[in-house]
Amino acid sequence: MFHVSQLKAFTPDHTPVFSDVLKLVDLLASSTEPECILDRRLVKKGNTAIPQVLIKWSHFLAEAATWEDLYVVQQRFPASSAWGQVTPEGGEDVMAQP
Repeated sequence: MFHVSQLKAFTPDHTPVFSDVLKLVDLLASSTEPECILDRRLVKKGNTAIPQVLIKWSHFLAEAATWEDLYVVQQRFPASSAWGQVTPEGGEDVMAQP
C-alpha cells in the first residue's frame, strides 16, 4: 500500500514575540516615587481583601506601571502626592478633585 504524507515541511519563524520589551522598574536604582494612581482593585489574600493600586512611577512610562499593595506603598512613600487621589478604603478623595 502506498501512503502520501500530508504534512508540510517545518519552516522556523524567527520573528520576535516582543518587539519592544519594557524596562523593568527598579525602585532602588533611581529616585522614583508614585506619580499617580491609574487604577485600583481588591485582591484576596487568605480571608482578607487587600486594596491594590496600579502605580505610574515618576521617571518611567505609564506602560511600566505596577500593581502594588496600597498600604505597603503608602508606608514606603508617605509624602507622595499620589495619595490625594485614593483613600485607604479604595474610594476617591473628593477633596483632591479640581
